[in-house]
Amino acid sequence: MLLKAKDLRDKSVEDLKSELETLYNDLFEAKMALHSRKLENLSSIREIKKSIARIYTIIKEKEELENA
Repeated sequence: MLLKAKDLRDKSVEDLKSELETLYNDLFEAKMALHSRKLENLSSIREIKKSIARIYTIIKEKEELENA
């Protein structure tokens, strides 16, 4: 589920925001699976959080370019 910054930069801000919604849902499900001891890949939570941070960074970059 690791998203590459290169691929994300090609998307529009609206697409990135919809991707954020999907990732937050995935994060919630992963945390629930962790607490119910059904999550097998513990690093998936970390990967999802990193992808969320990447998207926020790219959205900020795009907004700064529009305002400059």
